[in-house]
Amino acid sequence: MAFTRITAAEAASYVKNGETIGLSGFTPAGVPKSVPAEIANKAEAEHAAGRPFVINILTGASTGQSCDGNLSNQHAIRFRAPYTTNSDFRRHVNAGEIAYSDLNLSNMATQIRQGYLGDVHWAILEACEVESVGDKARIYLTAAGGISPTVARLAKNGIIIELNAFHSKDSIGIHDVYEIEDHPFRTPINITKASDRIGKPYIEVDASRIVGVVECNIPDEARAFKDADPITNQIGQNVADFLLDNMKKGLIPPTFLNLQSGVGSGANAVLGALGHCPEVPNFNIYTEVLQDAPVALMKQGRVLSASACSLTVTNECLKDIYSNMDFFRDKLVLRPSEISNNPEVIARIGVCSLNTAIEVDIYGHVNSTKICG
Repeated sequence: MAFTRITAAEAASYVKNGETIGLSGFTPAGVPKSVPAEIANKAEAEHAAGRPFVINILTGASTGQSCDGNLSNQHAIRFRAPYTTNSDFRRHVNAGEIAYSDLNLSNMATQIRQGYLGDVHWAILEACEVESVGDKARIYLTAAGGISPTVARLAKNGIIIELNAFHSKDSIGIHDVYEIEDHPFRTPINITKASDRIGKPYIEVDASRIVGVVECNIPDEARAFKDADPITNQIGQNVADFLLDNMKKGLIPPTFLNLQSGVGSGANAVLGALGHCPEVPNFNIYTEVLQDAPVALMKQGRVLSASACSLTVTNECLKDIYSNMDFFRDKLVLRPSEISNNPEVIARIGVCSLNTAIEVDIYGHVNSTKICG
């Protein structure tokens, strides 16, 4: 079956006032960029003509300026969930213009499936390839898992694919697509180590549900990381000393624990410093966001395998991964956020979390999203 090629503007024209779109991606990685930008243009035109136009947006996590930023600046968002970092979006939320829910990321897909967030009308997914197999279509995601399997399955009106040539088809096979069951029929998630795979490398849907494919070549809206400095190196050494001391006490096994690597320049630099500490054994990563430092440690043999929801790396690092897929394919796996962030898996395999927080109380509650909230 040949899929219909459409422009981003044509795709945007399908989205009507009051509808809900579900997007691929997790952080700016893997987020569709051309269609949301055209939806923002449509909102501007509709408002200029005196017609209402607002939509609801469901994502894996934060997106980028082409989505959260442009759409909020055009007053096109009625409701959005979950996590976000965009400064323009934050300004409009704090002005009371947008309804916002900072849902737990591991629960987002379940909330959608169980109907708490209403109908999903359109799934807009970024892909490096889409192929027809009989009456089915296989959608190969790019740099993130997010909530893509769920919104693809539930979208009432159909699926729009952004076929982004920036992402190499050589990356096919990096994803492990798996949806958990809803209550009361949920079964255990059969992951016992970071490198386990339990699903398929693609999303499979009825081919007839793909209403159009938008071709583009747009890099992810990646941010550069600050280089390590004496302070982050010392923090990394302090973390290493703490973990090594607990190993000597027998509180951490000699094989070490799976690390969750944190988000941002600080966490990236600290993990790099930790990896360069020779006393720390080679380790595995089970995290939501994989950044540049652990990718470099994988190439050095310090990180044995890494499981994540997204490759939130610089575009240079992403190109390097794509160019070396023979090395990375069996060491790196991307999962939907309900798997990467699932407390069941985290508890089973023993994850030591290195996180960045705004505040932590004496009971261990961590707030990393809301100031004074």
